[in-house]
Amino acid sequence: MIFNFFRTAWRNILKHKTYALINFIGLTCGLTLSLLIFTYTREEMRYDTFHEKLDRMYRIKYTAPNDLLLASSPPPIAPRMKEFFPEVEETARVYGRNISISLPKGNDVIDSFEERNVFFADSSITDIWSLDFIAGDAERALKEPFTVILTDESAKKYFGDSNALGETLIFSGDKLFKVSGVVKKFPTSSHIQFNMLVPYDNMFDLESPEASQRLRNNLDVNFIISHSYTYVLLKEGTDSKTVDARFDDFLKKYALPQLQRGQVFELFPVADIHLQSDMLAEPGTVNSYTTLYIFGGVGLLTLLIACINYINLATAQSFARMKEIGIRKILGSARSQLIVQFLLESFLFCLVAFALSLGGLYSTLPLLNQLTGSELTFAGVLDVQTIVMAISLLLVITVLAGGYPSLFATRFDSVNSLKGGSGLSLGSGNFLRKGLVVFQLIITSALISGSLMILKQLNYLQNRPLGFNKENVLVVQLQSQNLNSIFSGTEGNFVERLESYRKEIGAQSFIKSTALTTSTIGSGIVFRGVVPDGYTQDDNMFVASLGADYDFFDTYNVELLAGRIFSEEVGSDPLEGFVVNEAAVKEYNWGTPEEALGRTINLEGKVGKVIGVVRDFNFAALTTSISALVIDMRVRYGLLSIKMLNENTQDNISVLKSKWNELFPEKTFEFFFLDDQLNNQYQNYQNFGTIITYFTFVAVLISCLGVYGLILFVVQRKVKEIGVRKVLGSTVQGILKLIFMEFTWLILIAFIIAVPFSYYLISQWFENFVYHTSVDVFTYLMSLGIVLTIVGFTIFYNAHKAASANPVNSLRSE
Repeated sequence: MIFNFFRTAWRNILKHKTYALINFIGLTCGLTLSLLIFTYTREEMRYDTFHEKLDRMYRIKYTAPNDLLLASSPPPIAPRMKEFFPEVEETARVYGRNISISLPKGNDVIDSFEERNVFFADSSITDIWSLDFIAGDAERALKEPFTVILTDESAKKYFGDSNALGETLIFSGDKLFKVSGVVKKFPTSSHIQFNMLVPYDNMFDLESPEASQRLRNNLDVNFIISHSYTYVLLKEGTDSKTVDARFDDFLKKYALPQLQRGQVFELFPVADIHLQSDMLAEPGTVNSYTTLYIFGGVGLLTLLIACINYINLATAQSFARMKEIGIRKILGSARSQLIVQFLLESFLFCLVAFALSLGGLYSTLPLLNQLTGSELTFAGVLDVQTIVMAISLLLVITVLAGGYPSLFATRFDSVNSLKGGSGLSLGSGNFLRKGLVVFQLIITSALISGSLMILKQLNYLQNRPLGFNKENVLVVQLQSQNLNSIFSGTEGNFVERLESYRKEIGAQSFIKSTALTTSTIGSGIVFRGVVPDGYTQDDNMFVASLGADYDFFDTYNVELLAGRIFSEEVGSDPLEGFVVNEAAVKEYNWGTPEEALGRTINLEGKVGKVIGVVRDFNFAALTTSISALVIDMRVRYGLLSIKMLNENTQDNISVLKSKWNELFPEKTFEFFFLDDQLNNQYQNYQNFGTIITYFTFVAVLISCLGVYGLILFVVQRKVKEIGVRKVLGSTVQGILKLIFMEFTWLILIAFIIAVPFSYYLISQWFENFVYHTSVDVFTYLMSLGIVLTIVGFTIFYNAHKAASANPVNSLRSE
């Protein structure tokens, strides 16, 4: 019996190939999208789960005195927590920076790199993180000074396939570090990525002796400055709230002279960092449950409209099978048997679509990896959890998509079915079918308008005036050189060579100017402790801090409002000159820019006066507002900005690289274009927009199929009506207008419902940005026009054939 049902179901699929193809496309797209979203969502929720002690792992969340929420915290916290809290099993500080690293070869240095994600860490980090050692002893790896743990990728980068254990690397030009361990690189589903781990105390050894001692003394006792990530491992059975409740007592014991209003420390679960962190200075990218909810909702709704397609098409097709149903009833088939028959057909459709969706998943996983930075494989995705989810989804869709058509078709009266009628009222199920199409169009309209707004916002981010000139600026990484170290002989004649390089390239016709900075303008900045004029040491606050040389303001075209910029003619500028922005003048209540001149600033021990005020510019990403900024001159610069007068042609780059190699043969010419760097900081949002655009395309495709199905149903029901109208003199255009109006009302109803729904979601997404575009009427009118055009073509294609048909054929049975 069951075999006969399957055979009949398969015959019906082959008999109605057009319906079958449409259903397969819709269900396959919906299932593929659902599997992709399930895969992505599960991967996002698995962040950091590779740590064996994840349930006991925390990181300090620091609320600074000026209410900044920071992922980093003061260094003295970690060692003192073990003394004070019996609930704490282990603590570790982790501090990351870029380091110039090279390979020794005899008396020569070869293959110099600017190594990113080098983290200085307490040796106890090996007891907190789950490090998978390939070589070396985990117990001793970081306990000896001047040692380094490499990831397997870093080991291969520097030493190829040879054993890296015991080999030597040169840090910052003259410090030798011995490889004490090699570990597997953390998976991409980690909130932090490192290439090297170095003992925490060796961080001070990379500075000059004077700077090293000053930095060590400051970091050992300063409970204000945010510097390192502090990881905490609690003992088993400990509630983190117990520790949080005693932090005030902890601070009173160890940091009473430095306690500030609003200064709060609390434990933040490592498991929640990726999806729930709202802190600045995160070491990696973060996501949010909101994004996952949006993706999950879009996936579910897309699958629903695919099911709606099947319902509409199966219902329309049931009228063509009225005689078959009537004959089966007369020959003794019970209604339950007919329902089983239709459900088996639905199952067969879903089963084939599911098989096709696995192929779709396999082919689209590389795109998902590219957009999300994941490293998912098809074999890794198809685990037991995925298979159980897929089977459950298959059964649910079978019942959901096949349930209503089976109940609808088996209600046909046997006698009327054999005469070509259904025995049902003309309006039977019509409201439900139109309601389902309206639902489809609501989702489609919302996705189209949402996609247009996302694209508009991304375009706004890329083109909004930032207050400085980012065009044609090439930034060279100086590999963290200490420009003052020439006096201690540790860097040879680096400073002299750098000045020679600037002079030589400055003589090129395509170069306007060059400037030295400590941070990349427009994408990130360092916050430092500051005591502005009018405040006391007890009011210790944080301020955005930028190191820049004499040529910075001209190179970046930053507008001066009052006073002057740094000048080589004023010898005191490097030691005590400060330039601030408008936001600093307002925040510190200094009155007008002119009145701010001469005000004193204490920037972590460097005391000087304000010599100039510049107009506010976006020194950080557009997701944050412009805050107070202090610019001063430094002895250490990490970046050389080169302003070109024309396009960044390959010939220009070749000249810059050639000059660099002449003066710095031991150092790699590493550079990036500023405008590319600024655009890349919104890559997550761009990927989000791309994914939503793909979802929208799939939803529009499926919705068109749904409209196609309803048109078929309407045309089949109106064949005789159309024939009568043509006999009575109606034109093809008149009949098309009649059908168009019926669907135009559905589109307008869907659009009216979709607008507030879309507006709410876009408004929520805009909250990620301090600066965003406006939600305008034109965008929604454009989305309405797109929906009307797409649906209009679909209606015209199907309705025109029916309106042009010979009325004699449709009225023959009458």
